[in-house]
Amino acid sequence: MKLLFINLPYYGHVVPTIGLVQELIAQGCEVTYMLPYDWEDKIKASGAVFCGYNNHKQLAEQMKHAYASAEKIISHFDGIIYEQFFFLGKHLAEKYQKPAVRVFTAPVTNKVLMERFIEKGPLSIFKCKWINKAFTKDIAKDISMKTDNWLDEIVYNPAGLNLVYTLKEYQPYIEDFSNDLYKFLGPSIYDRNEEFLFVKTRPIIYISLGTIVKGAKAFFNQCIEDFKNEDVDVILSCGNFDIRKLKSVPSNIHIYTRVPQIEVLKIADVFVNHGGMNSVSEALVYGVPMVVIPFASDQFVNAECVEKLGVGKKLDDMQALKSLVSSVMMDTGMKESMNRVQDMIHDALGNSGGAKLIIEYIKKAF
Repeated sequence: MKLLFINLPYYGHVVPTIGLVQELIAQGCEVTYMLPYDWEDKIKASGAVFCGYNNHKQLAEQMKHAYASAEKIISHFDGIIYEQFFFLGKHLAEKYQKPAVRVFTAPVTNKVLMERFIEKGPLSIFKCKWINKAFTKDIAKDISMKTDNWLDEIVYNPAGLNLVYTLKEYQPYIEDFSNDLYKFLGPSIYDRNEEFLFVKTRPIIYISLGTIVKGAKAFFNQCIEDFKNEDVDVILSCGNFDIRKLKSVPSNIHIYTRVPQIEVLKIADVFVNHGGMNSVSEALVYGVPMVVIPFASDQFVNAECVEKLGVGKKLDDMQALKSLVSSVMMDTGMKESMNRVQDMIHDALGNSGGAKLIIEYIKKAF
């Protein structure tokens, strides 16, 4: 079985899918993964065949490049898989009469959630209806759409099979999503082939707010001030922030541009994060309670889901960071909740189950 996987070049939308690709290959499929050319090494390392398209800073151009490149080769494949952000995947499959599977790397969206996801952050421009329609028209051109709004296409035009990288117990508004159409895999678990050399001698606080953080210098300096005299080690991942701007860093604060997150979570006692789906999912897998500081998009919903499961707390007041981190670390009830969630993850379909569903679905389409 030959499958074409189409995605857009956003870290959180790609990384969870690599484990699925590896499972599909292990179960006998040939997978071609389409992304911009600078992803080639990462994709080839997964065992997939890489097919590239030209990247672009503008989302609309990325989508058009991906569609045009996929259209040239789609006839050679038995089916396609697309991440939800690339909404044209459904239309491409219908045009060439191919079965299609959609993957969600964040909670699946209904109308209410979509409105919340675009409330703050880079997608907030799409709160303006005329911009949304113009954006959609520019991308779709002559493609027949179910709606005139690309976000509505995501909500109201599902594929025949939709795989979601979270637990049913985590998913908001779960009653809105049919068991026949939506399958919940749990977090994506697979070997990342990374190492992190750090000898643990006392509790570890891991802090990472993604690659770009507004007000980063003030936040990182607060972290240094809050924990400099505490009997803990702080592993601080600063992303694109220039760490040379941080002065007088004490010996128990360990600052990195980037760390292999999975390896750090294996030794961490609490994880301060921005509520990105990857970060939350990986913390759940490794049983690390969280303090969540959401900034945009699905992060606010994820923070609420973390609290609903009893595995972390949302931070509303930055001055309370130190006390909230301490309370989360000491909360035995939270550790018990985390154990229950890990049992759910163990019983979830995972990438292996997701691959089986894809293969069965596409076989039935013939």
